[in-house]
Amino acid sequence: MSSDASLKTRDSPLVGLLQKQRRWLLLGLLGLLHLLLLEGIGSGVGRTLLVGHIGLFILWQPFVRAEQRLSSLQLAVIAAIVTVAVLWAGIWTMIFWTMALAGIVGGKVFFYAARGAKVLYLLVLTYLISVLLILLVPQVLPGQFGPPREFLFLAQYALPALFLVMAVLPTEQEAEEDVEVVDFVYSAFVFLLLAVLVLGSIAAMLLLKRGYIESLVVTIITFGAFLLLMAWAWNPRLGFAGLGMLFSRYMLSLGLPFERWLHELADNMQREDHPEQFLARSMEGMVRLPWVNGCEWQASGSAGKFGRLEGRRSQFRHGRLSLDIHTQQPLSPALNWHFNLLAQLLGEFHEAKLRAQELQDLSYVKAIHLTGARLTHDVKNLLQSLNALCLAAADEGATPSPEYQALLRRQLPVIAQRLQQTMDKLRRPEQEGAQFLPAGQWWAGVQARYAATDVRFAPAQIDSDRKLPATLFNSAAENLIQNALIKKQAAPALRIDVEFEAGERVRLRVSDDGGAIPAEVVRNLFRAPVASQTGLGIGLYQTARHAEFYGYALEVSGNEAGRVCLELRELTET
Repeated sequence: MSSDASLKTRDSPLVGLLQKQRRWLLLGLLGLLHLLLLEGIGSGVGRTLLVGHIGLFILWQPFVRAEQRLSSLQLAVIAAIVTVAVLWAGIWTMIFWTMALAGIVGGKVFFYAARGAKVLYLLVLTYLISVLLILLVPQVLPGQFGPPREFLFLAQYALPALFLVMAVLPTEQEAEEDVEVVDFVYSAFVFLLLAVLVLGSIAAMLLLKRGYIESLVVTIITFGAFLLLMAWAWNPRLGFAGLGMLFSRYMLSLGLPFERWLHELADNMQREDHPEQFLARSMEGMVRLPWVNGCEWQASGSAGKFGRLEGRRSQFRHGRLSLDIHTQQPLSPALNWHFNLLAQLLGEFHEAKLRAQELQDLSYVKAIHLTGARLTHDVKNLLQSLNALCLAAADEGATPSPEYQALLRRQLPVIAQRLQQTMDKLRRPEQEGAQFLPAGQWWAGVQARYAATDVRFAPAQIDSDRKLPATLFNSAAENLIQNALIKKQAAPALRIDVEFEAGERVRLRVSDDGGAIPAEVVRNLFRAPVASQTGLGIGLYQTARHAEFYGYALEVSGNEAGRVCLELRELTET
């Protein structure tokens, strides 16, 4: 045979047969055990039956799969154990062996959802406990304390009737993956329960000076009452958590090392903004756990390692994070589950750091975009003003007229001022729009800039003490008037009116008598870029955001054919 104990062979007919006949193997080893107890362990026939019983147990046992090959060393160990059992087996050996079998069966019975399989293993457990308490334990007691012969006769010839029930009981075939499932905690609990029951019965018998059966009944009643009390304390309904919650909390915490690392992880989450530095600090803390020799990680194109990369390696993956943990011993299922949970937390925090960094980069891009968009429209408006001056200069002769000179005196200072404001935005975006002007001065400047156009300015009602954010109103007036002038190029007869009010409330309205704005454009106007024949509405979008900052609203106040109005108004406090 191969020396590799973990090497698995191809599925053979024998393996399939053993898998299908597991119930009969179990009944066979129980039958040999019963014959062994009837014959006696001291006789040659009894020891022969013991060898057959051990052989059937090796075929049925749920710990090593049937298709696995055993090495020569493992076969030698099994042969030595069988030899020792045959030569030195006694009553106490059989007592401990029966208790071990009951523990194995008890560790399996809770994993079966099918009723037939669960009833089968409960019957097996009942048989083993009965044999233990009625056949085996009385053999180590003094004669005067032994049970009546009727009980021995019942155990010897009535208990085998359970074999018939087990044989005819309809059960489903056990799945291959379910055969090897044995809960160690349940098995240990059943074994210790039987040990306490046996030793408690013997102790009660010696202390109370009663017979074995009476002492056994007293022990069962006392132990049952204690278990009922523990079951109530495990999950009470009187307003406190109970022992179950305390035990679960202890099992999940595994002491202080994990808790300290989680606190350190939370601190690193608050202190470190860069994803790679966050991972590096967290891994450095993980190396300080008592089970960890070292760890190495890879995430988003970066990598690192800490500690000694030796021992058993366990790999965990979550999202973009790949984590390898090196430990001195293989991780138990509980520790593996805990480390997997820690890797998931670390991966989620790392993803959060990456998303935060991406959002920060997007905020920088958005700030650049907003600043560039506003500067672009300012430069566009300045260019339009310069084009108007160039057109006026083209109409002049060699000697400029007084009207043209007056136009230059009005427009050039305004253009220089606007250009300076644009440069200030570029240098100090955070101070954008900080300049306030008297409402009358601003209104006079707007009328002077558009004096040469066909725009009609209505008489304004202006409070002399009222001041306005100059950048906001300049941007709003220029965008609204320029859009109306572009509309006028397609319809020369279009009439453009501008109204301004700066008293108790401030309102700037630009209207025309052209066609209505399409409904789909009005729906997203001032909220997002919109597709139109003359652009995307970026200028109006930027002006609307600017207006919100100062407590104003830019909106469409009228949208009918022959009366289209857009206005900037001050929001009233409610």
